[in-house]
Amino acid sequence: MDIDQHYSHHTDETFLLQQLRERYPDGPSLYQLAPLDQLHIGGIKASEKLLLQLEQLKPARILEIGSGIGGLMRMLTTNKSTEVVGIDITHRFNRLNRAISQLTAPATSPDVLTCDARQLPFVDNSFDCIIFQHSLLNIPHTDLCLQECRRVLNSQGSLLLHEVLQGPNPDSMRYPVPWASGATQSHLITFEAMRDLLQQNNFQLERAENWSDEALQWRQRQAKKEDSVKSTSNLSPAKILGKTFSQMGPNVIANLNAGAVEVWQLSCHGQKG
Repeated sequence: MDIDQHYSHHTDETFLLQQLRERYPDGPSLYQLAPLDQLHIGGIKASEKLLLQLEQLKPARILEIGSGIGGLMRMLTTNKSTEVVGIDITHRFNRLNRAISQLTAPATSPDVLTCDARQLPFVDNSFDCIIFQHSLLNIPHTDLCLQECRRVLNSQGSLLLHEVLQGPNPDSMRYPVPWASGATQSHLITFEAMRDLLQQNNFQLERAENWSDEALQWRQRQAKKEDSVKSTSNLSPAKILGKTFSQMGPNVIANLNAGAVEVWQLSCHGQKG
């Protein structure tokens, strides 16, 4: 199964949009959408931490790589002084991103493109900041992606990553997980390998935070919520990831507990080559 099929072949967009219209006739808020569109470990609170960093950086133009159905993107666009562009390789996600954004109050029309992050369709020095949120893990050849990021960032641009990385015990990995049905779709690398690739591509790593303990606690809390509100009418990651999400959530907990994966936030700036 291709990665775009992994993410999109479970989704009934027409039914989902109808549910949103019926449940939120005045338009859903970002928090009401969060169970559906904040699919990364840490949910909307993790996105808010990224926004706090952006308040300090004040980038004029942001690229989100792997924008999915637009949860983080919609949060970024609340700052009217910032231009936000999203890309995702899953075209159905990009269409759903636009459709959901049209329902929110106020409605927005996100600038989102379908493309491969290893071949970005932008000229050099196009952006002040690039954000990855659980998207690098689906991209083979991390070095090629980072080369493209360095090319389209301006000379002092920022790179922010909220990513799942390979932990010290990769042999304990269980599938399926939200980002992969099996090992061929998962492209995790260790923190040490990531640090080296960043340096090789002229990025200066300024801050590295291991969020694994916090991520595990969050996923455990989410599991309790999901058990208490099981219903086909509830908005949840299962609306996007399908019935196997009932296995994915427990597997994320098991993988974090076993050290098969870790969750990191990395903050980098460009430096001269």
